[in-house]
Formats: sequence, C-alpha cells, structure tokens
Amino acid sequence: MRKQFILSIVLFLTVLSFALAHLTDDNLENFQYNAELVSVAPIVDGYLDDPVWDEALPAKIDQDIMNGRQWQESNDFTGSFKAVWRSGFLYIAIKLRDDQIEKQQSKLFREDHLVLHVDPQHYHGKDEFNRYEIPIGMESSALKGSLSAVAWGNDGQTCELSFRLGGIASKDSIIGFCIAYNDVDNGQIENKIAWGPKGYTEQEFRLPDLVFNASINPNAQQKLIRWGQIKNLY
Repeated sequence: MRKQFILSIVLFLTVLSFALAHLTDDNLENFQYNAELVSVAPIVDGYLDDPVWDEALPAKIDQDIMNGRQWQESNDFTGSFKAVWRSGFLYIAIKLRDDQIEKQQSKLFREDHLVLHVDPQHYHGKDEFNRYEIPIGMESSALKGSLSAVAWGNDGQTCELSFRLGGIASKDSIIGFCIAYNDVDNGQIENKIAWGPKGYTEQEFRLPDLVFNASINPNAQQKLIRWGQIKNLY
C-alpha cells in the first residue's frame, strides 16, 4: 500500500511538472501583438485594400487550442490578422482560407465562426462580457459591447472589425486580446485555431497582450489621407 501511495505521488508530481513546463515554455508575458497608430482609419467594408493594412504587421492564427499544438498550414485552414488604431478605435483585419465554409445554419456550433476576446481592463481574462462570436457573413447582428462594426468580403475570406475603446486606445496602453477560428466541417467543430503562444489552449483563462504603439510614418501620411477621402466617396 505504501509503495503504491509513493508511486502515485511520484506520478502526480511528474504530470504536474510537465504541465507547468508546458505552460511556461513561451509564457504570455513574452507574447504580444503591437498595434500601430495610423494617420487615417481604415474603412470597415470587409475588403483589405486600405493602405494602412499594407504597413501593418501580420500575425498568424496557427495555435491549435484544442490540443495545445501548433497548427500546420494546410488546405483545411490558414489564417492571419492585422491590427491598427486611431481616435479611440481598434481596427482588426482578418484573412481566412477554409476549404469548406459552413454558414447560415440554425445553430452557432454548426457554423464556421470567429471567436474574439477583447479585455480593455486587462484583467478580466476570458470573460463572457468580452467574448465575441461572429459567424461567417454575420455583420450588424453580431454587434454588442465595444464591437462597433463588422464587415465581410471575398465570400467570407476577409473580414474587418472595429472596437470602440475610447481613451483606452492610447499610446503604450495594453489590453487582453485573443482571436480564434472555430472550423466546422459536416456540422461539427473539427478544429479551433487561434493566435496564441506555444502550448496555449482553450482552457487557459489569461489572454495575450495587445499593445497600442504610436510611430506614424510621415512619408505615408498624405497617401493614407487621399485614400481615405476617395473611399468615403463610395
């Protein structure tokens, strides 16, 4: 009996040490996205043709949060996003490729959809109040809380969103942020792929950081202003 008890303790400590090591390999403190301040805000129309997106840094949606492994790019799914900010708003551009789009179903879990968490206070984590679930093609009916606009383009392969954050969107501010894609095939969720550090899973309560940077390129400013004026005519 004593031998079995000792063996159980050793096994428990081994599993615990593995779990802790797994969580701290690339911890959240060293993982973040830097959203840059832009001189002209993008037009939220679902098409990523605003010049600001040419300059923004892309981040891959490539962490399989169902099993904590890195997602290998394939025909099944690839995805990335970019983020910028201006005048109290955070803008997100998303590019997706899914070989089998499931949409306009009666239940959310039967549709391909985005799941975002935006935590302006930076301590709520994955709270239901900062969780946004957006099926492919859904726009105005998806709006709630700080989510002020959603637009899809290119048959659901591109999406733009804006979040109204007020004074929180300012230089050097940090918010909690995560974006994931729930990939549904044949009516069932097959994969959940997110932007996150190595080992990140859907059970993790904490959110990665999104930092508001401010380093506008003066040479590109006039080009952006002209583009914004042109798009507003349509």
